[in-house]
Amino acid sequence: MSSPASLPEHVLTLLKTSKYLHLATASKPECIPSVSLMNYTYISPDRVYKPKSSVSDYSDKAADKGGHYIIMATQKNTEKYENILNNPQVSVLIHDWVTAKKLSLRKSSMSNTPTPAESSQEAPVQAPNADHPSRLLNLLQELNQSELSQMSATLQGHAEHLDTFSDEFDYYEQELLKANPDARVYTRGENVSVVKVKLVNAKVSDSENNTKFYD
Repeated sequence: MSSPASLPEHVLTLLKTSKYLHLATASKPECIPSVSLMNYTYISPDRVYKPKSSVSDYSDKAADKGGHYIIMATQKNTEKYENILNNPQVSVLIHDWVTAKKLSLRKSSMSNTPTPAESSQEAPVQAPNADHPSRLLNLLQELNQSELSQMSATLQGHAEHLDTFSDEFDYYEQELLKANPDARVYTRGENVSVVKVKLVNAKVSDSENNTKFYD
């Protein structure tokens, strides 16, 4: 099972800069879906774990060198843990929370801007503020095609729980904590599982519902 040969730059940017993702798993054989908000870190092909053995011993895992991975941590007494054990096919949704928050704040600021009559009780009633539609129009114009297409991406992958006592577990746990120090609460105790998701395809849609697939 191989990763996409290449991912669009804005998807890679989302993977590298976002702090959270939505992880979708499903039970088996019932296929009952479950969605969780997760801390994660993205592992590019050049950062994939390599065993401490010789290079020749690593040749059997050559396919991993080109893989794109997502690393997460979860407790073993969770629904997502059981789902992954029984059905390793998962989906993740990456969202550009920073851009969305900025846009939301700007829209909120515009909508809350007082009119002249609201600013002073003694001010006479005036005609509707003609500038307000202009500000709204400017905001909409700034939401160009490239910005909208970078808002989110859906990716599918194959998940596996790593051996708690392996060097690979330790390596990816440290990578996760370097990217998300506050994720330490999810890696404490003996009941922790580090999950490695190998991305197998991506679906990207723009504001006009044009969809592209990357396998």
